[in-house]
Amino acid sequence: MEFAVLLMAVIVLGLLGWGMYRVMKRQDSGSPAAGGQAEPQSSTLDDSTYRVSYAPPEFEWSGTTTGALPVKILTYKQYECLEDARYGFRIAGLPPTERKQPQPHKTRAHGLKTVASLKKHGFLEDDGEGGYVITDRGLNALEVCSVRY
Repeated sequence: MEFAVLLMAVIVLGLLGWGMYRVMKRQDSGSPAAGGQAEPQSSTLDDSTYRVSYAPPEFEWSGTTTGALPVKILTYKQYECLEDARYGFRIAGLPPTERKQPQPHKTRAHGLKTVASLKKHGFLEDDGEGGYVITDRGLNALEVCSVRY
C-alpha cells in the first residue's frame, strides 16, 4: 500500500514539474527580447502603441502625410475597399450586377459610388490599367478614421 501511495506522489510531482516547465517555456518563447528575457512594459498601453498588422510593409502608412483628412469617419464599405487595397489587391469600381462576376487575379470589385468617393478624397488613385490602388493618404485614413457600421 505504501508503494502505491509513493508511486502516485512521484507521478503527480512529475506532472506538476512538467506543467511548470511547459508554462515557463511558453513565456520565454513569447517574449520579444532575445534570450527570453522580457522587456519592461509601460503600464499604460493605448491602442496606438499596441497594433498588430498583417499587411506587407509597403502597405503601411509612411507617417509623412500632413494636413487634415477630408473625412473623419469611413463607411464600412469604404473601409472594406481600403483594406482590400492595403493588402495589395487592385480595386475595380463596378455596378452591382457585375460585382459578383469573377475578377482578374489580385483584383477586388467594389461599388462605383464607394470607389468614386475614395478617389475623390485622394485615398485611391488610378493605376493606369482601369483599376485603382491605395495612396499614402488612404493608408493614413485607415490609421486615424473611425468606421461607421
